[in-house]
Amino acid sequence: MEALVALEEKIKALVVIIKRIKAENALLQPENSFLKNENAQLKAENARLVEGNAQLTTQLQTIEDSILLESGQVKDLKEERSITRLVLDDLLKSIDSIVENEN
Repeated sequence: MEALVALEEKIKALVVIIKRIKAENALLQPENSFLKNENAQLKAENARLVEGNAQLTTQLQTIEDSILLESGQVKDLKEERSITRLVLDDLLKSIDSIVENEN
């Protein structure tokens, strides 16, 4: 008989614990829902930011390629200018020489 009373007391204690856990669970449900929604929003924002980052990376690569191309063109133009100056100097010397020979 004592064993039944002890078992009954333990069952009552378990029922109290279960009720307390259910009450705590009910209190945590709104917070859980809020956190799930916030998590979904953060995932969506993260996906948007990843896409934006990919676009910016592509734009940066395009700009870098353009700068490299323009740098090459500037270098070519500088070389052409140097050659043009040399040819012009030679032309001026030739003209001076012709003028001196005619005098």
